[in-house]
Amino acid sequence: MRIASFIKFYLILTAFLFIFYSYYPADLWSKIFLFLALTIFSPYLFKLVVEFRGVKRGDTVLAAISKKTMFGFNIQKLPAKALSGGKVGDVIEVELGSARASGEIRSMGGIIFPAEVNILYYGSYGEHDVIDVSAGE
Repeated sequence: MRIASFIKFYLILTAFLFIFYSYYPADLWSKIFLFLALTIFSPYLFKLVVEFRGVKRGDTVLAAISKKTMFGFNIQKLPAKALSGGKVGDVIEVELGSARASGEIRSMGGIIFPAEVNILYYGSYGEHDVIDVSAGE
């Protein structure tokens, strides 16, 4: 999904570059240089746009669940759906299958991977069956 968003972003950026070419005359080499600079810096610009946008309701996120076992820590990363929005450091609600969870946004991801959310606790939709997965307990 992020790759499709990046391709759309790149096409829109290229369209704006062609509009810029039509209004400001320049020689061929400067146009080629601008196009190559746009191509090289477009992944970094896309990451800035993603960080500015944040996680919105309905976005796919990567939920990291860490549990303490007798052998150490077990970390699972599962796809989840965001039920609320936020930016890095905010606590949002996510849906893991049929369970609702709260987690902190750790990173916004990149071109391939979605945003990563560290699950603080999760449980069913009811009032009971809430499981605390904090590392300190």
